[in-house]
Amino acid sequence: MAAVSEKVLIVTGGLLTGKESSFLLAARKWWEQWRSAEAAWLDLKVKLVMAEPLLAAKLEMLRLPRHRQIRETFQHRENVEPPSLTEVVLATLLHRAGLPYERMELDELFSDPRGVEKKLAETTCVFLSSTYLHDLSEIEPILRRLKRPHNRIVLGGALAGILHSQWDGAPEVDVVAVGYGEMLVDSLAAWIRSDYRTLEPPAAGRLVRKGTTDFLYSGVPADASLDFLPTPDWSLAARDHGTQFRMIYYESVRGCPYRCNFCNYPYLFDDTKFRTKSAAKIADDWELYVKDLGVETITCLDSLFTMPRPRLKELCRLLIQRNIRVQWVCYARADDLADEETVVLMKEAGALQVQIGIESGDAQLLDNMDKACTVEANARALRNCRKHGLTSLVSLIVGFPGETPETLDRTYRFLTESPPDFYFLATFSTRVAGVPLLRPENRERFGLRVMENLRSMAPYWEHATMSSAEVGNHVRALDRRLMRDRIALNAALFYPALLSFRPDQRDALLDFQQRAAAGHPLLRRGFDLANRWVDGRLRRAVAEHFVVAGA
Repeated sequence: MAAVSEKVLIVTGGLLTGKESSFLLAARKWWEQWRSAEAAWLDLKVKLVMAEPLLAAKLEMLRLPRHRQIRETFQHRENVEPPSLTEVVLATLLHRAGLPYERMELDELFSDPRGVEKKLAETTCVFLSSTYLHDLSEIEPILRRLKRPHNRIVLGGALAGILHSQWDGAPEVDVVAVGYGEMLVDSLAAWIRSDYRTLEPPAAGRLVRKGTTDFLYSGVPADASLDFLPTPDWSLAARDHGTQFRMIYYESVRGCPYRCNFCNYPYLFDDTKFRTKSAAKIADDWELYVKDLGVETITCLDSLFTMPRPRLKELCRLLIQRNIRVQWVCYARADDLADEETVVLMKEAGALQVQIGIESGDAQLLDNMDKACTVEANARALRNCRKHGLTSLVSLIVGFPGETPETLDRTYRFLTESPPDFYFLATFSTRVAGVPLLRPENRERFGLRVMENLRSMAPYWEHATMSSAEVGNHVRALDRRLMRDRIALNAALFYPALLSFRPDQRDALLDFQQRAAAGHPLLRRGFDLANRWVDGRLRRAVAEHFVVAGA
């Protein structure tokens, strides 16, 4: 039996997710994050803009009579929130390595201090996932709450992959794990069993010391196939949580074959190649989940599931031929969905929803982004999805270089002419170093000036056509316009309904959203005041930074 010193605590989740059930808990977490933040007025503006429709919807729910359809829509949270894939992957790898583990959601650090103390007393190594964390201002409060004299902390996940080249670690962090976690756990297990005396990188990896923190790199796989990765064992999650999950998460690619100007995903695993699992491997895994665990829906977390297109079509045919009855959700390229036959095949194979990076309805902005996709292809994709009953969720970026009130109006008109089912508005950010946009030639091309700031998820920026001091109000205006005019459903607002959504619900949900956006004048005036107060501080902070920086 393993000693207590070999037991690992897996910690996953986000700090501020927008799904908190308690206002006081959310405020407490926000205050912890704010105390560690630097130059974070844009971050606060983004949170303020996102909070307004969520609060309006909560108030609207109080005014509604007992409208069964609307209330049922908001009662599906248990169907869309299984444990994170990171938790399941780490549990699978530690189980294979023969190491016992405990698990914890980040919310517990603030809501259950006694339970946290018990778990920390029973474990001497913490595996902290940064996948749903945004910057150091979120990591640092968590590290302070997790660190004990007797334990070690390993920080891994997406944010670790972003920070590793800019950050020298922290006194609380013993190891930063960068790259493929599946290739690092054996090295970490050996380190734990050596009583933390010997840490050796995997054969393809390396170890770099920065101050008191070791940066452990996995290296990359020998070829483009990911079929060697262990299948995440969701039966462990069912055992650990005491319930079967009807929906689970899955991942079948690493990286991306495209190089959009704003995106860092291709480089998150300290890798530059697009690597994939085969259609046969995916089908085998899904068949196992469906037959052995009763899984009904699989949400694919891949940056791009519809590429390579031959793999997608082969998978669809295998699902149909083997009669693997499962619904699935994925991220998709619009130009793949512009092919109607592909949409028909996906739908027949169980596809339920596609999430598409439309980004803008303006052709020049798409060129500026190097999207390698056209406005026309985006429109055809959305028409095909609606024609064949495939739920569509689009993401849009507001404020990218070249953005103006005129381009935003073109985006609005595009959405009115080719409406998706759901939309999500993202505020343009320069948080991640190394994205193509931040290369010197692109900065010069767009007149882009940026702030280097690891302690905010939204560092200040300005370019030739817009500034971070004004972008939040453009997001707020477009969001309100889309909601009031019944164009599409706000994905953040209807998060619990994403998987249970049916086309026949659309009109009722649009009506509810319109009432939430157009009503509640007192709430709107309160947010008007709060926005003006934040805007004043944000304008001064942005101006002062770029004057002082001399940029």
